[in-house]
Amino acid sequence: MGRAEHGEKENGKAAFTAPDVKILLVDDNRVNRKMAEGLLRPYQMQVETADGGEQAVEMVQNSAYDLVLMDYMMPGMSGADTAKVIRGMGEERYKKLVIVALTANVEEKTRELCLEAGMNDFLAKPLERRSMDRILFKWLPENRLIFNQKESGDGQKDAEKEDLSAWQMDGIDVGIGMSYSDNDRALYLEVLTDFADNIEEKAGGIEDTVQERDLTAYTLGVHSLKSAARYLGATVVADMAQVLEADAKKGDWEAIERGTPGLLVSYRNLYQSIAPYRIDRTYTGKKRRFNRKEVHTLLEELWHCMEEYDIDGGEEIAGALEKYDLGKAWSVRRARIVKAVDQFDYEACKEEVLSWKAALEKES
Repeated sequence: MGRAEHGEKENGKAAFTAPDVKILLVDDNRVNRKMAEGLLRPYQMQVETADGGEQAVEMVQNSAYDLVLMDYMMPGMSGADTAKVIRGMGEERYKKLVIVALTANVEEKTRELCLEAGMNDFLAKPLERRSMDRILFKWLPENRLIFNQKESGDGQKDAEKEDLSAWQMDGIDVGIGMSYSDNDRALYLEVLTDFADNIEEKAGGIEDTVQERDLTAYTLGVHSLKSAARYLGATVVADMAQVLEADAKKGDWEAIERGTPGLLVSYRNLYQSIAPYRIDRTYTGKKRRFNRKEVHTLLEELWHCMEEYDIDGGEEIAGALEKYDLGKAWSVRRARIVKAVDQFDYEACKEEVLSWKAALEKES
């Protein structure tokens, strides 16, 4: 099913770029998506993202991808279920599409289930540069790869790759986190910030699943936490979540109820550790005067980004909207758009864009 692997540079980085290659990255966890996007950046590929199986199926139908990287364990439609749906859609291109599972469970049984579902291969999480190299070399069309490049093409400055091991964060091993971020300072700060900003919401969600005794949702919740915490280097929280995930798979509610409070205390405490280092995304510069024509143009560009599943472009435009002094009414609309972009909610963002454009046009 695959092809022979090419050699790698001594530092483990692939000696190619692939600007014409288009990849779909599917993961319900924002931290995981951010980390995978960071590892894919040096290859200069076109990377689009989906936050679940249903969205992935729709995107595969509407666009041609060279490869799909898909989380195996997701709420709603799992990675395996999504692969089965894609393979069963009839056209030959859906049968030939390369689908690689992303999984924290590397047991032989999981590998067999991936293949049975129609997936071609799997990548173990947390993702690492060398394993990403191997998969891309193995499955991407060779005639779309540009070899013997002197630079990896990631555009990172030396300052962004500096050693952050001197940072002091209780509960987090920065060295481990930086290694998963490919020693990319900017990427690690992004991942730290995304993780911290979602702690209370995620912790509350896990508490709700215990109160509702929803074993499936609980298992997915601690599984997702385990994976994200590993990427940060929060090994204690990751290990606690892993133990509770195993308890959940055994249906041991007594162990779950005994162990979950301690996990959530440690999880929530990570916010105070990260807070001094998190990125403040609030625009603090001088606000520009509200210009309806300029904002309307930005909204049209944002709509196009959402249609193309271009989250990076969407984030850039959301940042541009932050620079305008919009007043109270328009600021509420902007806040909803920023939230939708931050959560990779393409449809909600498009709805907000349409609503705002209509309101602007009505006033003009």
